[in-house]
Amino acid sequence: MDPKLYAKRDRAAAILRGWERVLVAFSGGVDSTLLARMALDVLGPSRVLAVTADSPSIARDDLEAAVRTAAQLGLEHLVVRTEEVDDPVYRANTPGRCYICKQTLFIALEVLASTRGIPAVLYGAIGDDRSEDRPGEQAARARGVRAPLQEAGLEKWEVRELARALGLPNWDRPQNACLSSRIPHGQDVTAAKLRQVEAAESFLRAQGFRQVRVRHEGAHARIEVGEEEVRRFADARVRQSVAAELERLGFQTVGVDRRGYRAGGANAAADEVLLTAIGTC
Repeated sequence: MDPKLYAKRDRAAAILRGWERVLVAFSGGVDSTLLARMALDVLGPSRVLAVTADSPSIARDDLEAAVRTAAQLGLEHLVVRTEEVDDPVYRANTPGRCYICKQTLFIALEVLASTRGIPAVLYGAIGDDRSEDRPGEQAARARGVRAPLQEAGLEKWEVRELARALGLPNWDRPQNACLSSRIPHGQDVTAAKLRQVEAAESFLRAQGFRQVRVRHEGAHARIEVGEEEVRRFADARVRQSVAAELERLGFQTVGVDRRGYRAGGANAAADEVLLTAIGTC
């Protein structure tokens, strides 16, 4: 392993040693899983509490994966309900939506940490996440929530390499985000839309697609899958089954972005073709 990677790992471990106990915001993704595992190794199981948020913006598959991963790691783990979707500012879906989400989460975690006498709330931001235009990062700074992996300078590929070396079960899990990220800014976030997106993405994963986003554009669904998976839509049977299922879920038209998945794609221009038009254009 690269000595520079070892050095970053050791910096993160040194940061963790600065607390007697920690509460880790645990989404079940590779970043928060590595952070929780390192906290376990440095502090011991009795000094680490992992907490997962549950709300309509969290897919059931993701929640179940977080619970399962926490059990595999031997973490003390709690699931807490958060109510960000009830906030009218969040539902209005401005570019600041993520700030409301993270602020709601961090306040809930602060209250829990205080009742348990835990001095530090941590989350799994990493070096790649450093950006002034990330509202979630701004909420963390405002609440004093710490990010040891980010502070040590660990980037995504390094997080995955460390997770793989530790044998973490989700070291190669695709990146994910809350279901609300599938709805373009300016279009209201509602529980009904979130359920549509969740069901559509669950269906696509059941068909073997690994990296999946279903962008909710009112009556239209725009599918993004991994770049190497796009060619699967050349199969008429795949197109027909996907279109039929998403139409059953309430979408009137269904398209696929030929460029594949891109972070932030809900608010980006697409190179899209309707599923019914593939093979005729």
